[in-house]
Amino acid sequence: MKSFKLLICLLVITLGANAQSVSRSHFKNDLIRQKLKGKIKSVTEKEYHAAGDSLMLRTLTTYNDTGNMVSFITYSPNGVTLSRTVFTYNDSGKLKEEKRLKADGTLNVRTTCLYDEKGNKTEEDNYDAGGILFLKVINRYDGKGNRIIKDSYNEYGSLFLKCNSKFDDKGNEVLVKEFDSHQSLKYTTTFEYENEDENGNWLKRITLKNDDPATFTVREIEYR
Repeated sequence: MKSFKLLICLLVITLGANAQSVSRSHFKNDLIRQKLKGKIKSVTEKEYHAAGDSLMLRTLTTYNDTGNMVSFITYSPNGVTLSRTVFTYNDSGKLKEEKRLKADGTLNVRTTCLYDEKGNKTEEDNYDAGGILFLKVINRYDGKGNRIIKDSYNEYGSLFLKCNSKFDDKGNEVLVKEFDSHQSLKYTTTFEYENEDENGNWLKRITLKNDDPATFTVREIEYR
C-alpha cells in the first residue's frame, strides 16, 4: 500500500512538472509579442507629423528582466505627462491586470486578459473607473503568432470595429484594414520601416492613411 501511495505521489509530481514545462515552453513575454529583439530595458518612441515639422507625442515603455512591460508613459510635445499605464503579472508571467492612469494618478481604464494554449493574448476586457465593462477585444493569430484579426465589441456586446492585419517576414505589421459593424472599409493604414539597429529592431516607421503620409515614428532603444 505504501509503495502504491508513493507511486501515485511521484506520478502527480511528474505530471505537474510536465505541465509547468509545457506552460513555460509556450510563454511569450511582451518583447516577443512586440517582435522586439535583444535584452531591452526601455523603448522611447517619438511620433511626428508627416512633414516632420512638429512632435505630436512621446512614449516611454520600460521592461523588467523577464521581458515584460513595467510601465508605459505618454508625454505631450512639451514633456507633460498625459497618462501612465502599469502592469502586473501572475507567477507564470502572463499579464494579470493593466491599469491606465490619468495624469493626476486616478484610474481611467482597467484591463484583464485571457490567453490560448500557445500564450497568445486572445481576449482583452476593458473596464472604466467604476468597474463597468465598456470594451471587449477578441484577437486571432496566424501560425507565427501575428495578430491578424482584432474585433472590438461595445458594452452591449455588439461588434463596432474589425481590424485585419498583415505582416512582413520579420514580423512587422505592414497593413491594417479597419471595417465598421457593416463590414464597410473605413481606413487602410500601411507601415514602412527604415533604419534597423544591430539587433534587427526598426528605428523609424512611416505611417500612411489611405496611401497618404500621416505620421512617422522614431525609436530610441536602451539595452541592458
